[in-house]
Amino acid sequence: MSDCQIKVEDLLYSVGVSDLSRHINHDRLRRIEEFGHALEPQILSQILYSEHGINVFKEKVLRSDLLLQYYPNFIDEIKSSPQQKIQDALEEFNNFNWGNNIKSKKFLALFDLDGCEITNSKSLTLEAQKDVTIDQCLYPYQNWTRKKINSFFDNKTHSKLLVQMPTGSGKTKTMLEAVCDHIRQNKDSKTTIVWLAHSEELCEQAVESFEKIWSKLGSEMAQIIRLWGGMAPNNLDISKPTFIVTSFATAYQMTTTDSNDRFDLFSNIRLNCSLMIVDEAHQSIAPTYKAAIQLFSNRSTKIVGLTATPGRHGIDGKVQDTIDLAEFYENNHVNIMGDNGEELDDPINYLTEKGILSKVTNYSLEHDSKILLTDAEASALSESLDIPQSVLKKLGEDSLRNSKIVTAALKASEVNEWQTIIFAPSKESAINIALFIRLRDGDARAVVGDTPSADRSKYIKDFKNKNLKILVNYGVLTTGFDAPSIEAVIIARPTTSVVLYSQMLGRGLRGTKMGGTKDCTIIDVNDNIANMPDSSNAYMFFNTFFQKMEI
Repeated sequence: MSDCQIKVEDLLYSVGVSDLSRHINHDRLRRIEEFGHALEPQILSQILYSEHGINVFKEKVLRSDLLLQYYPNFIDEIKSSPQQKIQDALEEFNNFNWGNNIKSKKFLALFDLDGCEITNSKSLTLEAQKDVTIDQCLYPYQNWTRKKINSFFDNKTHSKLLVQMPTGSGKTKTMLEAVCDHIRQNKDSKTTIVWLAHSEELCEQAVESFEKIWSKLGSEMAQIIRLWGGMAPNNLDISKPTFIVTSFATAYQMTTTDSNDRFDLFSNIRLNCSLMIVDEAHQSIAPTYKAAIQLFSNRSTKIVGLTATPGRHGIDGKVQDTIDLAEFYENNHVNIMGDNGEELDDPINYLTEKGILSKVTNYSLEHDSKILLTDAEASALSESLDIPQSVLKKLGEDSLRNSKIVTAALKASEVNEWQTIIFAPSKESAINIALFIRLRDGDARAVVGDTPSADRSKYIKDFKNKNLKILVNYGVLTTGFDAPSIEAVIIARPTTSVVLYSQMLGRGLRGTKMGGTKDCTIIDVNDNIANMPDSSNAYMFFNTFFQKMEI
């Protein structure tokens, strides 16, 4: 029992049974007597304090009883006054609302209770209307997407859905919020969610994001299983919600396994898999990817694909692959919506105005070199399968072209002080461009497919921490790479692929609201395909192949 409680109960005790009883519910008084207890001051004072604490003095009548009883001892200016004047003076002194204010504290000081802390009374703090704040609340466009995904979960007609959100707009967070909704609404605690990604970086990003979000939104204990890069549980016990992240490479290897343990593992996963998320879903119909999807999904599994570019073909190319992709996802497509759930004509512009994406400035890097194509190269290019590797190699060996790229990179990084990423046309050109930049006192490193993992990790970490100004790469940083500080993207790798082009320029699109930059400069080397769409048009390029999902 605290000193405050002892003092208050002693003070109340002195008021007497009759006056104390006026401040206690009649039913409670009756039940006290029914239990065989006499209505004594000690019991009544304890009841009042246990129910109200220091806020028992909120009752003005009770304060008056105490003041009338004790005033001769401490109110010098009125203790010798006529009775009516005394009552008027006490009434004036007692004319205040109880709370954490000067008059309430002065009242407590009269009774040597100034050491008691006044807590706000519920009746004083309740508000008719109050907003509930949320840590890292979803943006409206993300929340509308989450609602659409949840509507798909309840849909009996479709088993697959393709969700399109621009690079840098928070696809992973939005999807994982919907995953948490799915787990909470699922009656079976053994429900299993499989997240498929094509790189280790994307796999680990999904693990970290789910752990962070479920720790705040979760309704029960869940487990995370890493199933890539040689990692796998010895004995998978699915007795609680299970979030499994695996790479397409690992999943495909499991389709051909002759190990009984591995077979039992994926059979257990498939049996309980209620939801599968396919990251970079535009690759879903490739044979190895399709096999991986089929490995873990059963007839009742809901499949959600995530992508910024829901298509496969290039500019002026054959559209059959994109048609096949749309049909694989049952022509069921969700795009982002505006603040009030309205359809957007230009999602990229909407997100740019919100500060979600950077404001893009486009420049063209001109050069006069000409590459002569062989008949085979010209034929391949006309089929729009993409620029032949032999052509990319020739471009990478063009000294004048490389010199202009180096000059543009040095201006961006040294003069404008922009974090700069370069997409080179070949492995050799990426290494050479980084070397030429360093020879001209610039700060650059190259990352290619066979860069040692330790070096690759160091260069990427240095770049993200702004300890490296220029990162040159070929073929490894188009997806799964997040460096929000990028302010300049040099696209020196020509392509007819809208998907690849969007992935490259998307590296610099993360805006201030997403921890990125306000502006980003896109520098296209002029041998990039002339009719390649800009960021807005590239995003909407494939939408005619899908139907809108209604909610």
